[in-house]
Amino acid sequence: MKKNDVEIGATYVAKVSGTLARVRIDRESRYGGWEATNVDTGRRVRIKSAQRLRHAAVDPKCAKAIAAADQQNARLRDERERSPDGMAASERAMANSAIENPEECATVGCGRPAALTYLGRPRCQACYEDEVADGDATSETPNHEETTMATTKKSKKSATKAPKATRIPKVIKPPMAAKPKATKPTAERRPTGVAKPKRVSAPDAAAEVLRKAGKPMRSQEMIAAMAEQGLWSSPNGRTPAATLYSALLREIQHRAGEARFKKSDRGLFEYAG
Repeated sequence: MKKNDVEIGATYVAKVSGTLARVRIDRESRYGGWEATNVDTGRRVRIKSAQRLRHAAVDPKCAKAIAAADQQNARLRDERERSPDGMAASERAMANSAIENPEECATVGCGRPAALTYLGRPRCQACYEDEVADGDATSETPNHEETTMATTKKSKKSATKAPKATRIPKVIKPPMAAKPKATKPTAERRPTGVAKPKRVSAPDAAAEVLRKAGKPMRSQEMIAAMAEQGLWSSPNGRTPAATLYSALLREIQHRAGEARFKKSDRGLFEYAG
């Protein structure tokens, strides 16, 4: 609850010591909240905030009446669900009594004089208009006069309907001549038997550079020498020296005695022959 909804002297259901109890608000507390009295035990309690109050307490007599009404509604609801016609026993009795008296409206609780017959039951004008307004798809025409009016309106609409327009024959267009396909220039094919030149890899070029140099070199020096001799150049790589360094280490570790390289010092490689 909110603080503005709390009234002095009213009784509410609140949570006191972990249980729900009825408390009567006596006055506001100077420490905040309200001073209250537990209605069931008579003890003084302090309600610190409006969130402790769940809802207004109901008088026991009113609570019994509300509970009885809820039980009656639940019983009627169960009877309607079990009944094939969707009516409780009391409602069926009232409907049968209305049918036995054709001079009164058959709507439950109406009691006004019947003005017409709708769905085989006498109805007053007001109840008939209410059911028609609800959109009853299975409703029948209550009397012969309305049937005649509907038939007359339908015949007038069909009489004033305009004749269909004469259909214009469709003009058949002659087929269009097919456009000649554009011929693509044929690419020059490589003569049969001529192999495509194989690109030299970075480790192969490094082996050639070390073999010619005859001395240990670092990966940066090998990259520069390979580019100068036209053996290999980095294809837009950011760190070609680091890539070459890793490739040489892998060959030394995996190929063991067959490796073309060996480390002579930290960061230095030489040709192993």
